[in-house]
Amino acid sequence: MEKYILEINGLTKNFNRLKVLSEVSFKIKYGDFFGLIGPNGAGKSTLLKILYGIVIPDSGNISINGLDFLYNYKKIKYSLGIVPQEDNLDEDLSVNDNLTVYSKYFGITGVESRRRANELLNFFDMGEKKYFKVSELSGGLKRRLMIARALINNPSLIILDEPTSGLDPEYRQNIWEKLKALNRNGVTILMSTHYMEEAERLFKNIIILNHGNIVFNGAISEITLNKKSLEEIFLDITKT
Repeated sequence: MEKYILEINGLTKNFNRLKVLSEVSFKIKYGDFFGLIGPNGAGKSTLLKILYGIVIPDSGNISINGLDFLYNYKKIKYSLGIVPQEDNLDEDLSVNDNLTVYSKYFGITGVESRRRANELLNFFDMGEKKYFKVSELSGGLKRRLMIARALINNPSLIILDEPTSGLDPEYRQNIWEKLKALNRNGVTILMSTHYMEEAERLFKNIIILNHGNIVFNGAISEITLNKKSLEEIFLDITKT
């Protein structure tokens, strides 16, 4: 029997009279690298903001690790890592302090906090930037730090909203490799992107959203069986 880390059923969200999500349902298996793609205005960011706990759906059910999202969010957050698209690092703190201060929200302090921070900075090739202020970092390094911060609580599921958007190819490639390594080590990943090349390289399964509806839900290998590129298929599916 398949086990799912995330189950979403009938998720609906309206803003005034605009329906942003319409009866959205899908499941993510443990260990998956799951992609969320769709054109601008498809509802991707709203869906992720619901999972971040900052937007409340009008209807539908969400469970993470078998727990009801609405009633167990305080417990669920300890197993989640969240990387929003917007940079929300503390510019006045050092790279290291951005990690250790954040770890306190999960009750991680002292030696354990410092150990995890060092481990993550080394993993993301940022050890030499440990005492730099965030304001001194490039955009690519800030994005790496945001992902590192999301991992400080050792989450079983990490959710990322377009983490490579606006980065140059070198930084994008670096983040791809780090995310693939995390997934190989058992971290389940849900990630949105508007780069079709990125989706083809990283994702095992995807949903495509269009006008708040799921128009495809399945393995990325399944959708590209006809030898078309994912970009061609994406444009065909979302052109209406």
